[in-house]
Amino acid sequence: MANERITTWGQAVDYCFRTRHSWRHGNGAKTAAINCGHFTRLRGRSYPLARINQACIQQVCIELEEEGKADSTINRIVSAVSTVLNHLAFDEIIDAAPRFRRRKEVEHRMTYFSKEQVEALATAAREVFDRHDLAEVILFAAYTGTRMGELLTIKAADIDLTAGLIHIGGRSGFTTKAGNYRAIPIHERIRQLLVNRMESVGPNVRLFGDEWNDKDQLFRAFKKVRDHLGFDETYVFHTLRHSFATWCIEAGVNIRVIQNVLGHKRIETTLRYAKVSTEASKTILTV
Repeated sequence: MANERITTWGQAVDYCFRTRHSWRHGNGAKTAAINCGHFTRLRGRSYPLARINQACIQQVCIELEEEGKADSTINRIVSAVSTVLNHLAFDEIIDAAPRFRRRKEVEHRMTYFSKEQVEALATAAREVFDRHDLAEVILFAAYTGTRMGELLTIKAADIDLTAGLIHIGGRSGFTTKAGNYRAIPIHERIRQLLVNRMESVGPNVRLFGDEWNDKDQLFRAFKKVRDHLGFDETYVFHTLRHSFATWCIEAGVNIRVIQNVLGHKRIETTLRYAKVSTEASKTILTV
């Protein structure tokens, strides 16, 4: 194995999953695949190992932060990259593994928008920046709690107006391989928005994705609206998902129901939203 030539990130990950015992047989294999997958998504499988250094990791951390990832999540992703490189170094595939700085994990205030603030964001997108598409994306994200990546892949066929449901990750009875299907009730605030969009596209056409080249383009557009209204940099696109969860908590929705709608694997993730101050109930209308 020491003579195996590995020069790219994708080759390195494949090697680890073939030869690292805990990743072949342990319970951490799935988590390792997810965390390595984030680096793959941002840099690609063909990214040269020689270019994975502290400067590279620092930039990746910034990009993950802009997506709304917590410092603890970012650290786990960095640790996965470090594990891959350390494994290769131990097996003498590479000379040495670089060391990466981790972020100090502190409990940050979880930001969220009130419904009035979401409406202000949508209005500014339409009237100040002439971006009706952005306004609709903001409203959809806030009233469904969908992640940016999910939002950009939803097709007209995934919307069931009769049942009042938005299908994420497939359809009931026809789930994806990952088994991550869930259904989100359609809020009245976005029903007409969905009706209009479905009338203008075919069933297999993405509702929003064709208007945006990638997530970075969408985030940059959102950032302009956010900055215009004076929100600080802790308010990212992912804050719209936080907002939806917070509204549900304050409305008294059962925590297990919220977990299911948000698609959280662990209830602990959902319980973070229960820490939001009950003062929010004075300003946020019930769901």
